[in-house]
Amino acid sequence: MQETSIKTHDTQSHNLSHLGSSDQLMQLLVTQNRLRESDLARLTRIQDEQDISDSLPSLAVKLGMVSEGYMAEGLAEILEIPLASSGDYPDIAPTENQVSLNFMKDNLAIPLSENDEKIDLAMAHPQDHFVTEAFSMAYQKTAKIWVGIPSEIEEAIERLYGGGKSQMSQIVDLVAAGQESTEEDIEHLKDQASEAPVIRLVNLVIQRAENAGASDIHFEPFENRLKVRYRIDGVLQETEAPPTHLASAVISRIKIMANLNIAERRLSQDGRMRMRIQGNELDIRVSTIPTM
Repeated sequence: MQETSIKTHDTQSHNLSHLGSSDQLMQLLVTQNRLRESDLARLTRIQDEQDISDSLPSLAVKLGMVSEGYMAEGLAEILEIPLASSGDYPDIAPTENQVSLNFMKDNLAIPLSENDEKIDLAMAHPQDHFVTEAFSMAYQKTAKIWVGIPSEIEEAIERLYGGGKSQMSQIVDLVAAGQESTEEDIEHLKDQASEAPVIRLVNLVIQRAENAGASDIHFEPFENRLKVRYRIDGVLQETEAPPTHLASAVISRIKIMANLNIAERRLSQDGRMRMRIQGNELDIRVSTIPTM
């Protein structure tokens, strides 16, 4: 992969220094048909009317209009720096950590590799020169920057430097206490299904299914738990599932992505959704079946 370096105390990379706003990134997503013009206009209106401090790219991901993978790909293209894939994250920490765990978590940045001269750094926000400088000064080396997908950086940080907690457990912890939804509370379900942790939970389940070569994903809500099973080589295999109190939000998220009616539970529904997982475009058929 081609790399672009940034040296401490020298002039920063031209591309990293001259991304003046998020407009270029959003227009690229529209050009690539990953974001509709109408949704971009809606995002701008929401940001203006509600005085939201989030950038347009951040807001688009939070509302589920663009996946964080698409957003990272677009950012890498604009900045002309590499995009870190899941395989680029090491199995063991490449170096003794020179910055605090909290610093990495707060800034979504992690070393990928290190040699005598430089350190490869995956960052969710590669334009943040303060973070780049901090790593370069801590390691006393040139930093070569890669764009990282936020959820993959978080998982790698926890796996390599934290307590090894599963990515799903980490995401669940981000859901505020007391956010359980009843199935009758449709408006609250819509809101919760659009929250970043729920979006990431659904994306994680689908990403794992893709990695496992599954042909089907079954979400099966029971009274006391949500069961998730993958069909791999014709056999259904149970896998880690979101907790019961998030079952309604997770299922509602899938319905929203497939343009189904989240309030309809007595009749079967069919829909489709498209998403990109680790560079692969997926066209997913979604079917719901009423349960007793």
